[in-house]
Amino acid sequence: MTSQRFELSRRNLMQAVGLGAGAVATAGVLGACQAEGSEGEGASGTFIYVYPFDITTQHHNAAINNAALLVPAPVAELFLPRPAILDWETLEWIPQLAESVELVDKTLTIKLRSGVKWTDGNAVTAKDVVGTIYLQKLNAAQGTVGWDQLLSATADDDTTVTVTYSAAFPGVEHGALKAQILPHARYGEWMDEAQGLVEAGAIQGSPEQSALAEKIAAVDFKDEDPITSGAYQFDQIGETVISFKVHPDGLFADKVKFAKVEVQAGDNAAAVQMLLSREIDYCTQVLGATDRQTIADVDGLKELSTPGFDGIGLMLNQGRFPEFADARVRKAFMYILDGESIGEIAKGNGGYYIPATYSGLPDPHAEGLFDDVELEFYAPDHAKAETLLTEAGWKKESDGWHTPAGDKAKYAITGVEGWTDFVLSGEQAAAQLTEFGLEVSYKSVPEDNPWGIWGAGDYDIAVRQWANPFVPYAYGSWQMAWFTDNAGTADAAGMGIPTNEVDSPSQGKVNVNDVYLKAQQGTEEEQAAANKTLGIVFNETLPRLPLFLNQRVSYGVEGARVAAIDPGAYALNDVYFDNPIMVRLLEGGIEPA
Repeated sequence: MTSQRFELSRRNLMQAVGLGAGAVATAGVLGACQAEGSEGEGASGTFIYVYPFDITTQHHNAAINNAALLVPAPVAELFLPRPAILDWETLEWIPQLAESVELVDKTLTIKLRSGVKWTDGNAVTAKDVVGTIYLQKLNAAQGTVGWDQLLSATADDDTTVTVTYSAAFPGVEHGALKAQILPHARYGEWMDEAQGLVEAGAIQGSPEQSALAEKIAAVDFKDEDPITSGAYQFDQIGETVISFKVHPDGLFADKVKFAKVEVQAGDNAAAVQMLLSREIDYCTQVLGATDRQTIADVDGLKELSTPGFDGIGLMLNQGRFPEFADARVRKAFMYILDGESIGEIAKGNGGYYIPATYSGLPDPHAEGLFDDVELEFYAPDHAKAETLLTEAGWKKESDGWHTPAGDKAKYAITGVEGWTDFVLSGEQAAAQLTEFGLEVSYKSVPEDNPWGIWGAGDYDIAVRQWANPFVPYAYGSWQMAWFTDNAGTADAAGMGIPTNEVDSPSQGKVNVNDVYLKAQQGTEEEQAAANKTLGIVFNETLPRLPLFLNQRVSYGVEGARVAAIDPGAYALNDVYFDNPIMVRLLEGGIEPA
């Protein structure tokens, strides 16, 4: 079994499960101010990264960040920074645009560095931060941690922002601190309108928000250069290569060691070829087992493996198929599926791990919580699966299994085109369920908007995350398990799983909504008890089917242009959300060969 347990200190464990709430104060570890006009003195060489961009469909409107050129990519930390990013081992903030951040009770104070300028020559000020926060707040989906609780943001002076919340708990400040700050000079009209709408009570999905979103979507700024404030600025934008040069007045321009950064356009297949020829220095593409074997002998290749806080699993659409509401059916599916073999095919050895507990938590969060509880461990057992289905009223006939309603059990698993791990996981899960006697096919949907499909419940069974890649606290896993893609409204039915009353054999009827709030916002004792309860309920009812947990694997090539690809103290950071190599580049910790 490919199972990995992580050694955590008591302090880190308490932080990881969301305990120890209190004031968070972080001073700048990268210097108190920006050296103006340094022009990257001493910088040399080129750092090359690969990412699947497309200048024909993507634009320069960073207010629509998921469709703006390179803005959703890990490399964006170099040109469009945030107030702070997170150290995933200590859960402490690494200041970026902020010189310091301090959360005391329900008030977050962000003190900006002085001397940082946008590429249009304007200074980065609190006005940019406040405007960005209101744009994000208005457009955040209801239920998003941090944004729901954010009441107001004010610019006290040019470098001080005060954010107030309705509740205080670990991670409430994530949204504000990790927002990619945009220039008020370009987006101010929308920022000001968003602020007015938020103050008037508008929310995501309201007519007022939708109207502003349409207005924003109508502008692409493709005839204008992106306005950025990072250490690097756009230089040349081509169909296959985007180059960046040092932005003299940008954040940490005086610390970076490379004079130039290039991003090569490439999907997974192209990334493999670039690694083979040592044309690139760093790759965060999710490569399958075969691709990883192909590049294994590349001279200077360094594989970086980070324990993921999320995994790949399946969502069963209970709203579309009432038979999925029976926990015995969900358990039966888990006893049919072999997560070990699916993970091996989808991610390869070292690219995944099997959870120590099927509690809905990744191992770092589950450590120690269930020592006195006997949780069910799901390993392939077709006899047990058959018994559970029979008990649930299913019948096995000559043409396969039939549901209690008499219908043939026939479903499609939906993956995402181009997401190799999702595609392979979905294909293998479909094959295993079909081999058992269910009629299950696989199909891919375009990668441009799978979130809309998931949220709308437009699927039978969908490959999706479990635990949480975005929020590294235990409550993030509960948010993903029960609330993400499960709004239950007419337009966003999602999984169709009720959360106000969940039948648990050992816990009775549980209001997951209430227990979740305790896990997020309660006292230390309440959080611990709530996390334990929700882990047991997850194990017994399986709101999502967990297949395996991800090891985040990225790849560096040392010796060609870069001396060493080293995450340093940020080895636990997620490569997509607080990329350790990008942080190290900004610190000057990654140097030319």
